[in-house]
Amino acid sequence: MRNLSIKETTTGDTDTVLRHPDLTWNEHGLPVADDFDDPYFSVENGLEETRYVFLKQNGLPQRWQSHQAPFRIIETGFGTGLNFLATWQAFQSTRGENNWLHFTSIEKFPLSREQLQKALALWPELRELSDRLIEAYPPALRGFHTLKWPDERVSLTLIFDDVHSALPQLNGPVDAWFLDGFAPAKNPAMWSDALFSEIRRISRNPRSNRIPTVATFTAAGVVRRGLKGAGFNIAKVPGFGRKREMLAGRYAATTGPEQGRLHNHLPWQLFPAPLKDASKVVVAGAGLSGCTTARALAERGFRVTLCDPEGIANGASGNPQGGLYIKLAADNQATHSDFYRQAYLLALKEVERMLEAPVENNKTWDACGVLQLAYSAKEEVRQQRFVERHQPPAEFVASDSEKKGLIFPAAGWVSPADFCKALVNHPNIQFITAAVTRITGEQNALAITTDSGDLDASAIVIATAHQANELAGEHSYLPTKKIRGQLTYLNADALPTADTVLCARSYMAPPLNGRLVLGATYNLKDEEAELRDSDHQTNLSHLCDFGAEWETAANSAEIIGGRVGFRCTTPDYLPMAGPLVVKDEFVKRFRPMTKNAKRIPREPMPWMSGVWLNIGHGSRGLASSSLCAELIAEQMAGDAVSTSQTVVDALAPNRFLLRDLIRNKL
Repeated sequence: MRNLSIKETTTGDTDTVLRHPDLTWNEHGLPVADDFDDPYFSVENGLEETRYVFLKQNGLPQRWQSHQAPFRIIETGFGTGLNFLATWQAFQSTRGENNWLHFTSIEKFPLSREQLQKALALWPELRELSDRLIEAYPPALRGFHTLKWPDERVSLTLIFDDVHSALPQLNGPVDAWFLDGFAPAKNPAMWSDALFSEIRRISRNPRSNRIPTVATFTAAGVVRRGLKGAGFNIAKVPGFGRKREMLAGRYAATTGPEQGRLHNHLPWQLFPAPLKDASKVVVAGAGLSGCTTARALAERGFRVTLCDPEGIANGASGNPQGGLYIKLAADNQATHSDFYRQAYLLALKEVERMLEAPVENNKTWDACGVLQLAYSAKEEVRQQRFVERHQPPAEFVASDSEKKGLIFPAAGWVSPADFCKALVNHPNIQFITAAVTRITGEQNALAITTDSGDLDASAIVIATAHQANELAGEHSYLPTKKIRGQLTYLNADALPTADTVLCARSYMAPPLNGRLVLGATYNLKDEEAELRDSDHQTNLSHLCDFGAEWETAANSAEIIGGRVGFRCTTPDYLPMAGPLVVKDEFVKRFRPMTKNAKRIPREPMPWMSGVWLNIGHGSRGLASSSLCAELIAEQMAGDAVSTSQTVVDALAPNRFLLRDLIRNKL
């Protein structure tokens, strides 16, 4: 609840791991922040304080009864999570049919899971919700974390970072601000002009008619003046308990300084208008990206038709055992690491939510851990540099000197096909065996042609990997790469055993039903769909990476089968997720950027009406597809996205078009 986020105004921190706060538990059993000598909530009654200060003064829960869209709250200072839990509890009984609560909260010094559990034990009436929060609570890694409870229509974007670093990465819409934090006299760096400038920018969303409200426990003059300057009509109201006054207000843009027509948003950061409630959406492609997208949309209330001529997970997503893990850069690739770290942690939760707990001889997944081996001198140096620079918590990744590698204890393997089938098992999803061949019309009135009939829809998401350009037609500009991969199946009986997924030049999961899965090869510009003995031999030659025992066993390994698939990747090895643009019109409107990349025309984006994309996951689809699906569902629903603007921009399909335009290649 109390924000420990700001001690200084600099934003140059790059440490991956944030420290937990030092706490003292006072005579009332309340947590007190040693750094500020201040309790996290009122001695009188912290829960009632939250209900009065943040819920009542923001007009909640009454506003939810008539609100027919996602409702977004931004909070400064997650602390014990009490504000979030009280809001969730109120939302349970008063939300409208089409509501979705999206709570975004920032915290620089996240409590440990043990500290959180002890603090929340003070509120027995919140026990059920507290347990769900504690179960989903992420490790103390800097950046964005996506937690969601679709059955409750609630999501939490938890940002572990300094507030002055986090807010510039957020955009609207926002409906209510919970300005928590220690008093301005104790924490003046937080209540700065920079804070109020960001509040103004985020509140003033040019594509939204929402009018945000704000509430804060303090009545300090610096806060009142700052909020007034940010465009809010501010009033002093009676405070909670012994506190005489507090501040509450409502956004009124005319009271703040005027800004440009697009209000500091770059054109490509303003997404297409949201779809109407319960709209029909077609998803083309039933691999990991298509199935995760279909599920995310269905849980938002959209009616989804999922199309694929080959059935569910019969392409590259049909491998029997896929490794669910990531390989983080040691340095100089912050955006890649930010995306994959957030995506991986979400994917772990999604797999656990969708698939039943592993049972011996009947497993569809297993969180058995992944060991990334330091199989070469170069890889050993890279891993050492990664650990020294980032010092990650052991619950996320740890160095294993005995096994010579990095162990991801929560990772493991998943059957992509079983995961996909579980994802599409939802009443809002209909699967048809068909190939989408043509898209015409506009958003909310698309005509989708398939080889087995026509469909009408409000929007379509193309998730057909390297075939996406065919559907984009004359507007195609997607520089995808098609990479052949061959797996080798081995008889496990005559080989050493492994109780974790081993990862080096190839990966290998623990044996399943007497079979080991080893692979896969990487062959660019190779269309061969048949198994090749030469590729089996390549995979076998990589067994030596797993140790001397495996190198010896390779000579007697029995090949009992294999599989060929084709990955789809991109030049920068990040997926493409988001709306498509009309190529020729985009080039025409933004041509001035060829001469000066900083000269960005204030023109609206020529979106390809109603057409979205989720492709390019390469060999990391198990880790990356769920977050991309979530971002697309949020954008279509008119919700704020649950990751940083930097990551959203890095995933945008138009990024390659923009780069080529700036480099005068178009």
